[in-house]
Amino acid sequence: MNYNVILVDADDSTLNHTVNIFKRFPNFTLVSSYREVKSAIGQSSVFDPNLFLIDIENTDNRNMLPAFADIFPQAIVIGIMSKWDADITFESIRGGAIGCILKPFSGEDLTDAIKLFSRGVRNTIPSSCSFFSAKGRSGKTTLIANLALSIVQQTGDLVAIIDADLQFSDMAIFFDVEPVTTIVEATRDVKFLSPLRLNPYFLPVADNIQLLCGPRRLEYSELVDVESLTAVVRMAQTLFHYVLIDLPSGLSPFSTSMCEVADTVFICGMLNTNFEVKHIKRTLPLFEKLERDGKKLNIVFSRADDKQKLEIEKQLGHKVAAVLPNEFLMVSAANSGNIKNIMNQKNLLAEKINKLAEGIINHAD
Repeated sequence: MNYNVILVDADDSTLNHTVNIFKRFPNFTLVSSYREVKSAIGQSSVFDPNLFLIDIENTDNRNMLPAFADIFPQAIVIGIMSKWDADITFESIRGGAIGCILKPFSGEDLTDAIKLFSRGVRNTIPSSCSFFSAKGRSGKTTLIANLALSIVQQTGDLVAIIDADLQFSDMAIFFDVEPVTTIVEATRDVKFLSPLRLNPYFLPVADNIQLLCGPRRLEYSELVDVESLTAVVRMAQTLFHYVLIDLPSGLSPFSTSMCEVADTVFICGMLNTNFEVKHIKRTLPLFEKLERDGKKLNIVFSRADDKQKLEIEKQLGHKVAAVLPNEFLMVSAANSGNIKNIMNQKNLLAEKINKLAEGIINHAD
């Protein structure tokens, strides 16, 4: 595809650099450039532009992004910045940019960015969910894998799974893949990355689903720190439409930080005995504070039915988002790496997971 490009940047060196790289990429034509965003809004239409490169470090430029989307609805807007900033990127995406790249960029960077940021439907503001359990064997990993598949089936959008259950990560087994790069390498390198450079650390595991695998060995979990993983998650939130984060069991500064960075928190439990309800009740005050701060809170119990749901809600003093039946076929498929093939089958578990996915999708709209 050929692009008529408008550049909005007050930095002359960016203009000179763009002119030079476009000489080697004939599918990009710099039809005009502006130092001020208001001039670009008023004068660009005569050039029939379909790609805007806008300096989003400038506050006025970011504030005008919705106007570009209204006036040029068919055009692509990509933000450019000299240093990666997650907050500025989020604001720009909410304003109508499809993504952001760093200056100085190459023609290859721009080509890759258009391809990368244009994947999927891109009809939602990015949304993320963290999945917490008080103890192990809660069914959260099975839930995450199926939610990812359901979201893709319902929206066609991009979903990333981050396997941050560092010591006992098994999401790669669920999808029957062998890790190439993992969360260890991503957190190690994150200070030198942008979304464009982070993407290869994720492994495609199904249509429109990519996985950042957990550590290959138990001792490698100690190499992942909270600050670096938070940076990876925030970068992934600007790269994918939905980010699902599998957390280690139990309360810790690590798990609470990952819940704070998400839009929705799932508390997962498996109803084997009454102790699971008591364990979750003990953690609720912390998560209810997050709920008051604007996070959406979903409590999910597996191996339970609707009658038990009422009793659980009574004990917790909090609404339960869903109870999931024990579908042997689904669990067997997950354990054998065939989860992608079984999700299409009709059963009560799939119906309930689809409904949970609808809630995530509607919350993002």
